[in-house]
Amino acid sequence: MSEALHVSGTVQHRAPQQMHRTRSQRAASPALPGAQVRREFVHRPLVDDILVTGWRRVDDLHFSVAAQWPQEHGYFTPDHSRPPLILTGETIRQAGLLLSHTELGVPVGHHFILGDLTFTTDAQHLETASGPTPLTIDVTCSKIRMRAGTLISGRFDMTIRGAGRIVATGHSHVTVTSPAVYGRIRGERLTARRALGPLPTSVPPRLTGSATERDVLLSPTDRPDRWLLRVATGHAAVVNPANDHVPGMVLLDAAQQAAHALTAPGPFVPYSFGTEFHRYAEHGTPCVIEARQVPSALPCTTTVQVTGVQDGESVFVSTLTALDARD
Repeated sequence: MSEALHVSGTVQHRAPQQMHRTRSQRAASPALPGAQVRREFVHRPLVDDILVTGWRRVDDLHFSVAAQWPQEHGYFTPDHSRPPLILTGETIRQAGLLLSHTELGVPVGHHFILGDLTFTTDAQHLETASGPTPLTIDVTCSKIRMRAGTLISGRFDMTIRGAGRIVATGHSHVTVTSPAVYGRIRGERLTARRALGPLPTSVPPRLTGSATERDVLLSPTDRPDRWLLRVATGHAAVVNPANDHVPGMVLLDAAQQAAHALTAPGPFVPYSFGTEFHRYAEHGTPCVIEARQVPSALPCTTTVQVTGVQDGESVFVSTLTALDARD
């Protein structure tokens, strides 16, 4: 298969014997943005939510992905002066999904279990970036496990560049299951769906860094450092209303909002965000979100740890670090 940028409708999965190439065949060509990526490759139902625009193989374990951050987007960029942290996480998520489906043999319809998602941004470069922002993502795959030519699990390390400068680095680790295996894992919860009905009271949007009340994922409790997860019907982070559990991106956004609420009214603009996922967040059961300030590893920074707990068991743990405000 050609090393040129793949576009929608032209992808065929590479057979195992096609994974090995000569040195000349692996010669890199520029990864240019602008091609259309199929929605099912990034698990996003809306074209406007697709951030990755193309990809190419460098060698068996290295790839180049093109992406573009939108100048205006109702969910991803509520603050037009700086791409929010959640945008970086979603970019890493989409790049990993894209390569899994197009280069690592994962059929559309298989399920991805996200083990962790960690990334660090360059605050100075993000502040000066204006959109639409074309990006190139260098991806290195490791800890790859394949079965019959299909990815079973692996780690994706990514370096995101814009205008030749590194704007973010990060990694994710995923496990992939077939629909049959996923059905056995989920059991009777496979048919669970979010119940429709009145939403609980929201935390004021200004405290969570949200653009509107609809974007707020936290409902207040009797403690200023504890909230209940709330998800509005059709919220962009939900991705698909047919999900049998609360998606990981919802939990990431809830963690970001909790860190903002804990440190309010002072500014908290995190540049580092790491999350470990321990179990699914289920529909129909309260998910308690707690935040606390913890010691920072670096001077002049503030670190907040956010946890999600459901039925007494840990769902996720996120750690966010921000530079302290300058006097």
